[in-house]
Amino acid sequence: MENKQISTRLIYRKVEGLLSPAEEEIFDTWLNENMEHRRYYEKIREELSRDEKRELSESELQKAWSVFENRMQKQRKVEKKRYFIWSTGIAAAVAIVLGCCLFLYTYKRSELKIQSAVQNIVPGQNNAVLELADGSVYYLGEKHYSLQEKTGNRIIADSTKLSYVSPQEEQGTREIVYNKLSVPRGGEYQIELEDGTRVWLNSASRLNYPVAFAGESREVYLEGEAYFEVKRDTARPFVVHAGEQDITVLGTSFGVTCYASEVSDYTTLVSGKVKVNFRKTDKSYVLQPGMQVAFNKESGVVTERNVDVAEYVAWKDGVYVFKQKRLEDILTTLARWYDFQVFYRSEDVKNVMFSGEIKRFGDFSYLLSLIERTSDVKFIIDKKVVQVMR
Repeated sequence: MENKQISTRLIYRKVEGLLSPAEEEIFDTWLNENMEHRRYYEKIREELSRDEKRELSESELQKAWSVFENRMQKQRKVEKKRYFIWSTGIAAAVAIVLGCCLFLYTYKRSELKIQSAVQNIVPGQNNAVLELADGSVYYLGEKHYSLQEKTGNRIIADSTKLSYVSPQEEQGTREIVYNKLSVPRGGEYQIELEDGTRVWLNSASRLNYPVAFAGESREVYLEGEAYFEVKRDTARPFVVHAGEQDITVLGTSFGVTCYASEVSDYTTLVSGKVKVNFRKTDKSYVLQPGMQVAFNKESGVVTERNVDVAEYVAWKDGVYVFKQKRLEDILTTLARWYDFQVFYRSEDVKNVMFSGEIKRFGDFSYLLSLIERTSDVKFIIDKKVVQVMR
């Protein structure tokens, strides 16, 4: 282990807890060779704990290593002659610390650049699949479509939105025909229904809806997460069936979350008024703006409370707002949008609390660095897997 750069790399990985069993054996052998190596290791660990960072040029790095090697050679000559010169010892110690810090920081940055180059974790985009009642399937997001339904309604789709246009002439009693719009992980899409109601569908969500509303109510079925701006029609209430919730409105704006994989279903009211009924409890709750009602599917408990609505609906405007949120819940949300998997090296790290505002289309590595700066966690990106540790 004469190469200091190799030993420094191992020290960095040792401090970060990343050594393989084979590397652990190499490191222990190197560490026990003499006291100089042990002092070298302790200095590096001390500097790493301070986490001081600044941009370094290649010339600074080479100069630092040159100074470091020269000082080490002088130190060895002095030790051979059994002279103990304080100034040389101090200079060598300073050079060691400086040299290892310069190398470690550059190494760490280069490692992050390599990870960034090979990882495929990018923000989501406008992306959806439209399935018509006759079984036809259209992939939305890039192509533009103009389709004619047998009900007479025309469908117009562009890169961001799907719209239904009613026929100019009423066709008497309309047949209720349901279409389905599905948004995959790493996607989002908007739809304007036949009555003018607008819906923002979040990642991993699905909406079943009539091509044209008929009868005394307007009913749709949601799986996942969506934001609704309902066109007011006092004669025909708008009803959203979402998980365990039946949400009845006349004209209002609200967010609904009902992912099958999550413990709770909830509705958050932005404006207007809604009535939420939970089928398992057979109880109804009338919400005022700024209120949220949640149903815990495991315990059956319903919680009604006032919230900052931005925390639950700002995603449609390109922002994630987290307020004292568990890290596991945050990464679950981000995983749907950036389409990655999470591996936790320890269970306790799931309960780390975080508050912050994150741009939805931001660089993923930068988002993780924000969380690292304000909490006691570290992330390692390996392709589509994010490892989380203390």
